[in-house]
Amino acid sequence: MLKKKIGAMLLVLAMLSSVALTACQKSDKEESATSEVATESATETETEPTATESAVPSIMEDFGSDVVTYEPRGEVQLDVEDADGADGKVLHISNRTENWNGVNFPCSNMAGNTINIKTSVKSPSDHVIVSLQFDMLGSTKYENIIHVSGCKDSFVVGEGSTPIPETAENVYVYIEAGTTDDIYVDYMYVTIEGDYFDPANAAAVELVDISSYESLKDLYKDDFYIGCCVPDSFVTSPVEEPRTLLLNQFNSITCENEMKPENVLDAATTLADPAKYNESPALDFTKAITILDFAKENGLKMRGHTLVWHSQTPDWFFYENYDTSASLASRELMLKRLENYIKGVFEFVNTNYPGMFYAFDVANECVDDSNNLRESNWTKTIGDDFLEYAFKYARQYAGDDIKLFYNDYNEYESGKQNKIIEVLKPIAEAGNLDGMGLQSHISSPVSMEKYIGALKKYADELGVTIHVTELDVNAVKGSANQDYEQGLYFQNLFSELLKAKAEGYDIESVTIWGLTDAGSWRSSDTPVLFRGDLSKKPAFDGVVLAKKGGELEKPSDYVEPPKDDDPFDDNFEDGKFNGSARAGATLKVVEDGAFEGNKCLSVSGATETWDGYVVNLTRYLGKKLKVSFAVKSTAAQVSFSADIADLWPHIIEVDTSSGEWVPVEGELDLTTSKWVLPTGEVEVPADLDALVLYWETQDCTDDFFVDAVHIEVIG
Repeated sequence: MLKKKIGAMLLVLAMLSSVALTACQKSDKEESATSEVATESATETETEPTATESAVPSIMEDFGSDVVTYEPRGEVQLDVEDADGADGKVLHISNRTENWNGVNFPCSNMAGNTINIKTSVKSPSDHVIVSLQFDMLGSTKYENIIHVSGCKDSFVVGEGSTPIPETAENVYVYIEAGTTDDIYVDYMYVTIEGDYFDPANAAAVELVDISSYESLKDLYKDDFYIGCCVPDSFVTSPVEEPRTLLLNQFNSITCENEMKPENVLDAATTLADPAKYNESPALDFTKAITILDFAKENGLKMRGHTLVWHSQTPDWFFYENYDTSASLASRELMLKRLENYIKGVFEFVNTNYPGMFYAFDVANECVDDSNNLRESNWTKTIGDDFLEYAFKYARQYAGDDIKLFYNDYNEYESGKQNKIIEVLKPIAEAGNLDGMGLQSHISSPVSMEKYIGALKKYADELGVTIHVTELDVNAVKGSANQDYEQGLYFQNLFSELLKAKAEGYDIESVTIWGLTDAGSWRSSDTPVLFRGDLSKKPAFDGVVLAKKGGELEKPSDYVEPPKDDDPFDDNFEDGKFNGSARAGATLKVVEDGAFEGNKCLSVSGATETWDGYVVNLTRYLGKKLKVSFAVKSTAAQVSFSADIADLWPHIIEVDTSSGEWVPVEGELDLTTSKWVLPTGEVEVPADLDALVLYWETQDCTDDFFVDAVHIEVIG
């Protein structure tokens, strides 16, 4: 067997963190995840593909050549081996101590192009992720492109496409997995779609003058902290202007990923001597110190995020001798590890940064999307009372100046809220809970009544302080006025927060999850206050006006929205679509066997059945509609469903088992309290915040196609 050893010593090229989206979850549920990077130089020549006069750059790596187009990602072992079920040689990635450990494929000379990625992988993890990483305007971005599941016993092919910004630097396609199990890669192909753009010809981004902006921290100084999350690459970037903007606008920051468990628990030291660290894992705050020092030097306050989480916590932490091939650790041992880990974190921050931290998220996202306590390694080792112990230890070691918070997403949905309150009540009654963190990743409009009502319910029933911890608001796709409408939403939200504050509710902090859209974990949804060139958006103006008063000015290109009775059409002939991707889906207008005309919409890249294509039809609330569309898929069924929390009813279930186009036509009566389904009746709330409908597959994640969508009011 041929073995090609690559790399023994780390050369740290980047220690960068942001979100990888982990963003695959049900019904627009948001949940942060990280892909952390530390790369090493190979002992053999690494070649980044280059453009020539006769060819465009590409990566065609099948691991059968002496030309190496890849490099280790983290302190991993890379071996080229023979393997059953592969087309030839495979790359075996082992010694993975963190989920983000894997392999990098450098491709900076593909910036400014849309790339197609195709790979074949196998892993006991059964969940391999192919992602894109790049630096731009002082931030490092991570985007999940392909999720491959069902690959535990055999090689599975994954394919996806993504654009890379023209000004992106330090670009990598990389492979990681959902656990620290070994990964086997049969091949990796990265090619350019369409004509090649040479990034050497990219125009430099000119940053705007920010000196005339109102200061949010000054405007709201008597109300609550105005915060922002930042990665360490933001602090170390040679671009100074984004830091100036942050210091002008914010007085509180949160580490985006650098204080999450996987970045604090020291794998190298702990695993080198597991007996020594058996009850107290080694901790390493190197990744956070850059941000913490920046905050200290500039008089910023800090929110700590996070101690206990089911995600981004290394598997080895939960096993006997920190060995994932051994048994899970006992309850008694894990309680000792939990206590010493929490103790170590608070000793570090209180010793080195006394008085700087005013709050800490002790636990994050412990209630799942089915409104149950989330099953995790914490429940498997300690049991369902792990949260009570986490808060007990945090209270013991945090000191008097740090408030202890629970943090979650979709926290305003009634079913989830009720479960969160049920879980937190004994902790609050024990005196170990100070606050509730409302993440507030708002994918589609949530009514102010629902949002503020949830805020007040947490405060009233738990007796706690409120923090808005990770606020971003997706721009509504398909709207000609999406920036303006987003600005109105931010204005309304901050106005309602100020009203609740005036009513006596203890709202202490509001944190925006990212400085600019370009640096946001959801950059394609443009969800925050500033653009990549630092220009302010109507969202920023809305936050200003919420405090100062006045109306948000309509832009010069404002388009009057469709009237309530105007039909909704999506035929894709102009190469555009009026809806947006749901969760992890990828949308693309294609010229390949359309139902009508020349083009249709391809929906691909799903990792969950509910990933699909979504349209916002809120203007039709209370109407009777006629719906028609065509759909085809290799899946046995494609459903047309409603995005209603805790229900997600299938309005129309389409048999697509033939693999051919299936035309569908039917009526929806929204004036009643029920929709009639092929399988029965589902109650629908009469006071919907929005009417959001989507297409999804059933029992699989096969690609599907949609065409000739027509929805009209008939009563």
